[in-house]
Amino acid sequence: MASDIDTVWARDAEQAAGPQPLSREAIVAAAIEIADTEGLEAVSIRKIATKLETRPMSLYSHIERKGDLIDLMVDEVMGGAVLPEPLPEDWREALREIAQRTRESTRAHPWMIAAAFRRPFIGPNALRHFDQSLGAVASLPLPPERKRAVLLAVDTYTLGFVRWEVISKARHGEGEGHDPSCAAVPTDGPSAAEIDAYVAAQAASGKYPHLAELGGKEKMSLGVKAEAFEAGLDWLLAGIEAEVGDAGGGESA
Repeated sequence: MASDIDTVWARDAEQAAGPQPLSREAIVAAAIEIADTEGLEAVSIRKIATKLETRPMSLYSHIERKGDLIDLMVDEVMGGAVLPEPLPEDWREALREIAQRTRESTRAHPWMIAAAFRRPFIGPNALRHFDQSLGAVASLPLPPERKRAVLLAVDTYTLGFVRWEVISKARHGEGEGHDPSCAAVPTDGPSAAEIDAYVAAQAASGKYPHLAELGGKEKMSLGVKAEAFEAGLDWLLAGIEAEVGDAGGGESA
C-alpha cells in the first residue's frame, strides 16, 4: 500500500538514462565526510560536486533536494547504530549495548544531534534501530506507551550526554584534527580553561557555598569524563528496574 508521507524512500528512485559515473552511495558518503569535518550547514550540492570532481547538475539525477540528502545521510549513520542480532536476553544489558552503540555513532558524527531537530528519523535503518530497541524491552511488563517512555529516557540521556561530551572536548581542544567527535563543533566564547578558572574563582568568593564544597580547581572543571556515561546509565537502568522488577531474566545490572 502506498505511503502518504513524502520521503526519499516512499518515492520510486528515478534512474537517469545513460552511463552513471556517480552513485547515490558515493554522494551520501561525500556529504557525510563534509558534515563530519565542517558541520551540517556546510553540506551543499556544489561542495559535494567539487569533492567528487563533477558538475553540480549531475548530482540531481540521484538526489532531488537537500532534505532528501540529509535523510539519506542520517539513515546511513543510523545503520551503524544497529547491533548484530541476537540481542542479549537481559533487557538491561540489551539497552546498555544499544545506548553504547548509539553514543559511539553520534560521537563520530556529531552533526546528527542538529539533524535530529530538523528531520524525522524514519529511514529503513532508523526504523530497524527503533524496532531493535522495542525488542530489547519487549519482555517488560509495561504497556506499549510506557515501553516507549523507557526508550525515550535512554535516548534522551544518551544524546544529551554526547552533546555535552562533544562540546566539552572541543572546548578543551582534545583530539582536534584526530577525533571526529570534535569536528565542526562551534567553540565561540570562553575556552574551557577560562570557564573552569572563572567557576573556581566564583566558588572561592563564598557566594556559592554548595559549589565551594567541590573544592579545588580540578574538581570545578566542567569537562566530561567518558566513564561518567556508564555511571549515569547505571543509575537510569536501576531506576527503570525499580519500577518493573526483574522482568526479562538475568541478574541485576
